[in-house]
Amino acid sequence: MAMIKQKEKILNRKRNKKNKISSQFTAIVLAAGKGKRMNSTLPKVLHPLLGKLLVFHVLDKLLFLNKYIRQIIVVVGYKGEMIEEAIKKYFIDKGVDPKIKIEFVYQEKMLGTANAVETAGKKISYENVLVLCGDAPLIMSETLVSFISFYLRKKLWGCVLSAHLNVKNSLGSIVRDVDGKVQAIREKIELAEDKVCGELIFDEVNSGVYCFKKDVLFELLPKIKINAKKKEYFLTDIIKILYKEKKNYLDSYSLEDAEEILGINTKKDLRIAEKVIKYRIIDNLIESGIEVVDPENTYIQEDVVIGKNTTIYPFTFIEKGVIIGKNCSLGPFIRLRKGTEIGDNSQTGNFLEINRSKIGNNVRIKHFGYLGDAFVEEGVNIGAGTVIANYDGKQKNKTYIGKKAFIGSDTIIVAPVKIGANAITGAGSVVTKDVEPKTVVVGVPAKIFKKKDKL
Repeated sequence: MAMIKQKEKILNRKRNKKNKISSQFTAIVLAAGKGKRMNSTLPKVLHPLLGKLLVFHVLDKLLFLNKYIRQIIVVVGYKGEMIEEAIKKYFIDKGVDPKIKIEFVYQEKMLGTANAVETAGKKISYENVLVLCGDAPLIMSETLVSFISFYLRKKLWGCVLSAHLNVKNSLGSIVRDVDGKVQAIREKIELAEDKVCGELIFDEVNSGVYCFKKDVLFELLPKIKINAKKKEYFLTDIIKILYKEKKNYLDSYSLEDAEEILGINTKKDLRIAEKVIKYRIIDNLIESGIEVVDPENTYIQEDVVIGKNTTIYPFTFIEKGVIIGKNCSLGPFIRLRKGTEIGDNSQTGNFLEINRSKIGNNVRIKHFGYLGDAFVEEGVNIGAGTVIANYDGKQKNKTYIGKKAFIGSDTIIVAPVKIGANAITGAGSVVTKDVEPKTVVVGVPAKIFKKKDKL
């Protein structure tokens, strides 16, 4: 009896293993298009959007999904080598988890989205496939997680992400049968033709994001016929084919926020998307305890860290990678460039630019000036009109300013130079040599006026 029960357990384990639904995905990012309406020599997906290339916004969402995504295949075409080089460098700079494999395939001829997916077929390593567009940067990671979970939970063969969009758009419309099941996707060029009896067409549109079982996807792709008008193979046609063959294994997941599915076709679309992302960033900062006085006139890129109780005044521009401490004051009219760090309780602005510099705690740089490639210790006061001349025509040079130094108004610091702790520069000085601690220097060029310890 014990032997029989043991054999039953083994058989049950084998059955469960066989029937277990895989939750691992290959993501296919469609990035082959030229983007003619962008009126640019750049491939569409390499246009910058709030400090980050368009396609990077999409890839970042996928990297967040490392629970599901094990492989990313980017389909490139127009200037594909340029896109591949940019993405590889981005992944290296970002230190992407090596478990996530990134690969590229080339669509030699622009024969449509179905052909693009088919081109990626031989490289797909996992049972499930997530397809999305490289020019749709507003999709949220949380949305993709919910979409994938829905697809897996319902044990579907195919699923389309949709949304209700009441404004004029070029997205294909979701078609449902009389029972409300997804029946097809009709592209705008097809909707001008006579409607097929039994179809119900609403304002529900296709996002261009899909989940498929790999085997089902590549069994049905060859059944897609070329579109007579566009001379392309539309991936949207696979929904109609799947409905006819196994409609019970096909479904849609509808988004509440249609803004997420908006794609980029023109430079005007870029500006619209930029505004959406900008407000997402600022809203998150406000929720985390930062005061943004005028969000409309504040520009903050992604990947910026700001401490609580910091106040940001209007016309502040903060680039990606900037780190700002708590209880700080920024602006108005200030630009903080990439590589800049500002410590706690520091005040910066008005009409000020700081570039690749580390500013300590309790520092005051309250009026117009430029600081580049500088290391400023805590308690320093930098007067109005101070400029660090960090570029000598060949290289960017470093400046060090010690604790509690006092830099007088209109001082020009010609790097490389070190200014010691508790040192003072007189107004209008041009500092070309190192200044010892507790020393007062004045003049052009600045010379020792007196030692503070002898005062």
